[in-house]
Amino acid sequence: MIETVSVVSYAKINLHLDVGSIREDSFHEIYSFFKTIALHDEMLISISQDISKEKQNKKFIEIKGNFSCSEENNLIYKAAIKFMEKFGSYFSVRFDVNKIIPDGGGLGGGSSNAAAVLKALNSHFSNFFSNNELKSIASLIGSDIPFFLEDSTVALVTGKGEIVEPIYIDMPEYLLLLVYPGFKVKTAEAYSWLDSDRWDTKHSIEKIDKSMLLQCPSNWKFSNSFTKPLVKRFNIYNKIFSVFNDNRAGFYDITGSGSVVYGVFADRENLDKACCAIKRFCPNVWITNTLVSKSR
Repeated sequence: MIETVSVVSYAKINLHLDVGSIREDSFHEIYSFFKTIALHDEMLISISQDISKEKQNKKFIEIKGNFSCSEENNLIYKAAIKFMEKFGSYFSVRFDVNKIIPDGGGLGGGSSNAAAVLKALNSHFSNFFSNNELKSIASLIGSDIPFFLEDSTVALVTGKGEIVEPIYIDMPEYLLLLVYPGFKVKTAEAYSWLDSDRWDTKHSIEKIDKSMLLQCPSNWKFSNSFTKPLVKRFNIYNKIFSVFNDNRAGFYDITGSGSVVYGVFADRENLDKACCAIKRFCPNVWITNTLVSKSR
């Protein structure tokens, strides 16, 4: 017998991302505000009821979708196999994925997929793991995954990305224009560019108060440490920024370590004008919005 469930996994943007010095464990310290947005992937998860305590010599996991990585390197696979290892039993599961979030864009698509898998499998097995236990499993797979297990749509993310502080505030919905510039940026490469461009290897993180999230986007004092090294290497970013500026975006920046750019707009008319202008040289764009966040 097979049970099939349908789930969605939402993308995120970094409203702010300050990257500090390299730590003793070779990771960088970060200070970032993550914000969930409406752009999402869809997954049909088919779970077999046949459970084995032994990891037999068979293929337990099958993934169908438009992915550029191998199945074993897919975070969906890693989340499913890690869940089984911690659960202590193995079962066949198939993932049919309608992939919308672009890979290598800094939108957290892979991490969001992994979190959706962990939540769906845990729900199928009557919430075998507590939420904290599920977060512990998630942290073994990738730093960004615990964020997508939270019930808040905005959070302060620190450490190497594994420390997530949910923020419950009445933050309104904002219109967004996402632009994929036509190339992926590998995270490791972006960090190497950042480190090579900095003259100060002991970069101190400047903390921004959470109250900034309640300001109008045109008043945001947010920034992204990766923006300067990426703009230095790819001229297309200045072109995109210019269009956003000309069409009165309240705020715009690169998300994560790249490559996607997002613009925040107060009205649809200016967004549509910016979209039309950018599509002349960047055809891959998405009109979406942030997800509303609420105070408790």
